[in-house]
Amino acid sequence: MMRNFVIIGLLIQLLCSCQAQDKPNWNHYLEEFNKDFQNELKSSNVIGASYAVFDSEKTFWIENYGFENKEKQEKTKSSSKYLIGSLTKVFTAVAVMQLYEKGLLELDAPITDYIPEFSIKQRFPDSDPITIRAILSHHAGLPNDIFLHKFSSIPPPYKDVLDYLNSQYTCFPVGKIKSYSNLGYALLGVLIEKVSGLPYTEYVYSSIINPLEMKNTGFYLSTEMKNDFSVPYNRTGKAVLEYPIFDVPAGAIYSTIDDMVKFGQIFIRNNSSILSDYTLNEMFKLQNKDVAADLDDRSAICFTFRNKAFELGRVLEHGGATVYHKAQLYIAPDAQLGAIMLSNSPDGVLNSWKLNEQVMVEYLKKNKIVPATINNPEKEVRFSSIKEKNLEAFTGNYVMPGMICNFEWKDENLYTKIQDNSFYIVPEDDHSFVPAKKILGIIGKSKKMWFFLEEIDDEKLFMQSMPWGDLVIIGQYVKRNQIPDKWKERIGKYEIFNLGENEIQLIKDLEIKEKNGFLVFEYKYHDAFGNPTPVAMALDFKNDFEAFVLGLGRGGGEGLTFHKKQDENDEVLNYLGLKAKLIEE
Repeated sequence: MMRNFVIIGLLIQLLCSCQAQDKPNWNHYLEEFNKDFQNELKSSNVIGASYAVFDSEKTFWIENYGFENKEKQEKTKSSSKYLIGSLTKVFTAVAVMQLYEKGLLELDAPITDYIPEFSIKQRFPDSDPITIRAILSHHAGLPNDIFLHKFSSIPPPYKDVLDYLNSQYTCFPVGKIKSYSNLGYALLGVLIEKVSGLPYTEYVYSSIINPLEMKNTGFYLSTEMKNDFSVPYNRTGKAVLEYPIFDVPAGAIYSTIDDMVKFGQIFIRNNSSILSDYTLNEMFKLQNKDVAADLDDRSAICFTFRNKAFELGRVLEHGGATVYHKAQLYIAPDAQLGAIMLSNSPDGVLNSWKLNEQVMVEYLKKNKIVPATINNPEKEVRFSSIKEKNLEAFTGNYVMPGMICNFEWKDENLYTKIQDNSFYIVPEDDHSFVPAKKILGIIGKSKKMWFFLEEIDDEKLFMQSMPWGDLVIIGQYVKRNQIPDKWKERIGKYEIFNLGENEIQLIKDLEIKEKNGFLVFEYKYHDAFGNPTPVAMALDFKNDFEAFVLGLGRGGGEGLTFHKKQDENDEVLNYLGLKAKLIEE
């Protein structure tokens, strides 16, 4: 008997020592990770940030960095409030899915079944109807944004976007390509009101925020509320004013790290009171498997699949950004883990992916958790062999919103000029190309960028593999059309005249010019951090008064039109809700 007690005692001591040893190892890992993570935040001049990693029942790691108000030396805490920008879209999508779950709407029904007054002009007669599902996954071909009143002290009612959309054309056929649309999610806000009978904000409070006891979450609707959340800072660390956003259902919510953990848990908790497992599975289905122009992008409803750490199973993410605040949410439903990061600084979530890729994986290893075997939805991108391509056939003009380039055949290779940089693109392997320069008659490769040329859906596309792993279209082959005389008369510089005093002017220095045989609409996009970015949009002409931006994806297909003021001869340029007049020919 005594021997048994001794053995049991030894086992208890051994068990205790193992537990004691295990805990410091995990804590030591978090301490070291956090030290490095916060050094990176400091190097990016981030003033304040909060981040957490959680499972379906608890937050097992939470940290707050820096200040919610640097001037008053008020440090961030778990109750610090941040604007979450486009993470508001996830709330909007959840609201739509709740109405779907109740049988009040059908995802594949045309949205006009519920909003009959929606009557955008369809440019593509053969397009499928614009459905709720297509809007939820950004495949409806709707215009991307409106820059009038986008960020202002007291924006007009967001439902005014319906009138704006009805004055516009669609940018692409439904299902042609993923084209992110803030206006689409504003339209979903109108849908929620129509179907539920409640104002959008009231529905979100009553059906999501209040049931989850998110007591520090709300909507930023006026600068009178500016003291309700963390002070925003620009890239130099200067305190600035954050204006509310016009399209409320696309980006107006503020929240805390504690509250956002509660929200994130609804996606990984079985039998959530907010959405059933059946509805969540519908939300997590791959929506664009057969959309070839999306390349390797994998879209769910609202979320995007982003997993590189396959130990976690599926990982879905959504980011958020106002002018200064930033946010990022990761959900790993198979591992029942999630991560959230919020910040009051422009570069505050640059490294948020590490919460997913490193901390969540380490947590699985520590707890010996193996997610249920669920195959990640795959989307195969096939490239034909370069040996089978007639590369000379890829010569010509390629455009995307913001870029124009030309390929010519030179020295038995394709040669291009992109933004004042001229170089060859030469084969690197059987499918990819790399940039190269000719020095002393020898072409030398650079392996810092990888390009692809392929014909997809009968269109020649120029693509690039990005450093973070995504494959993106950077050029669509187009034929150069003759510029109508009426449009040549409009060459010159323009000035916007319909913005109010208390709103941010996002674009300046507007100019129409002829460039490389195209008529180009140029401007400088101001990101409110003092960094003007030149943008060049090649135009395609419908008639003497209507044109569209050439190129695929976000910003492509947007309308640029002219009309005359009543009782005046002067014409007015219209773009993204802005109006401008010619000031210098």
